[in-house]
Amino acid sequence: MADLDGFGPNHLSEYVDVSRETLTKLQTVVDLLDAWRQRINLIGPAEMDHIWRRHVLDSLQLFPLISPDAVTVDLGSGSGFPGLVLAACLEHPAAEIVMIETVGKKCAYLRDVVDRVGLQASVRQARVETVKDVKAACVTARAFAPLPRLLDYASTWLDAGAYAIIPKGRTWQEELTQAEEYWTFAHEVIPSQSGGDGVILKISEVSRVDQ
Repeated sequence: MADLDGFGPNHLSEYVDVSRETLTKLQTVVDLLDAWRQRINLIGPAEMDHIWRRHVLDSLQLFPLISPDAVTVDLGSGSGFPGLVLAACLEHPAAEIVMIETVGKKCAYLRDVVDRVGLQASVRQARVETVKDVKAACVTARAFAPLPRLLDYASTWLDAGAYAIIPKGRTWQEELTQAEEYWTFAHEVIPSQSGGDGVILKISEVSRVDQ
């Protein structure tokens, strides 16, 4: 089923090079989300009318920015965007998405999707700041926290040399300016392909500003 504007899974390959197998996995991910949202609060009913462009494509466009063999940590995974979408794309045997989420019911949903679809992913029920034992080359998060706080949450991995791929909405410039008060970092601004004023921030070489 396509969005109200007619955008559907068959349009994804116009933006990101994805295999037929990946498209099949993404369709199953969306179907399971639709089933689970009847039971727990994952996504608003109206959001299902825009799921393919606003959520799937918005997540999928991150994939080309991540190294094919990377372990990626997804902070505050919630309804599985971008974590489940990225996991559906993985092919390299060393690659994995580690999704960190505090809410038990959401963790149950994420684990169910991972198991049913056969994704290269795992789920940790924990507060992000308490997870210290996961080694990752990349960090991502979607609608999780303002950038200054997000960099603090991700510092375990950034301090070890990881880079961050962060989708942000129209306030991205303000958040970037605020983050630069507390952190020094290299960054690249990539326009979003899913519409609106959003961008993707690719952030690396992160260190705290001396106080």
